[in-house]
Amino acid sequence: MELAQQAVKLSGKYALGVGEAGERRLRAIQTVIGPATRRFLETAGLQPGMRVADLGCGIGTVTRLIAEIVGPDGHAIGVDLSTAQLDLARKAAASAQLANCQFVEASAIETGLPEASFDAVYCRLLLIHLPDPLRGLAEMKRLLKPGGLLVCEDTEVASAFSEPPSAIDRSGQLMTLLGDRNGTDWNLGRRLYQLVLESGFTGANLNVHQAAVTQGDNKRIMEWTVAETSPALVQAGIIPAEELERVLIEMQHAAEMENLVSFMPRFFQVWARKP
Repeated sequence: MELAQQAVKLSGKYALGVGEAGERRLRAIQTVIGPATRRFLETAGLQPGMRVADLGCGIGTVTRLIAEIVGPDGHAIGVDLSTAQLDLARKAAASAQLANCQFVEASAIETGLPEASFDAVYCRLLLIHLPDPLRGLAEMKRLLKPGGLLVCEDTEVASAFSEPPSAIDRSGQLMTLLGDRNGTDWNLGRRLYQLVLESGFTGANLNVHQAAVTQGDNKRIMEWTVAETSPALVQAGIIPAEELERVLIEMQHAAEMENLVSFMPRFFQVWARKP
């Protein structure tokens, strides 16, 4: 693997692959986490006819899911700062013939969308990438109608592990260190509930889940995450390039072990209302 060929966006402190460079990982995450996300959205109160914004939508996997839930009388708007991500999102939505799904290129902390214009606002794996997550929550609150629904999912990357133990277990440590160097918190999920309360939302609820992958290439999600951030990890002095190459090979070999279970990081799901 040539580390220099890994696509990353170092400006803005976002170190993961965007567009085609991150598509495999994002689709795999949706395969593993998607069913829990759907249950969460329905439990939180998404219903047909709602107008919903998905901030930091990436390639739009959840935006399309939201569009399916709200139906033809509802509307789902995905927001992302990456043109490459949105190109893939629009193609996938068109392929799925989702006429109630559109995408806007904008910052998640300053979307430019009209105030108090959404019944619900959603985000997944967004706040861990923001140096000031409270600004992201403030923008979500601004977009919501009074009584509108906030629906957030975020993670605690340090909780990823494998059984039996393997090189995969290093992924959480490496990502935590990278977040620290970039001024972000990749373990923010464990304090998501408190952040939502601090942002002035009411009636907050919390659910926690951790997915386990027993077979197939999806056992490599944490390896792919580390691989995409390789240039940033090396540049930050967290791990030498030669050692990182060895770790990635060991991660791949571990995922190929029939008896190995790869446990995804814990996901924290919080839903609340704008007063």
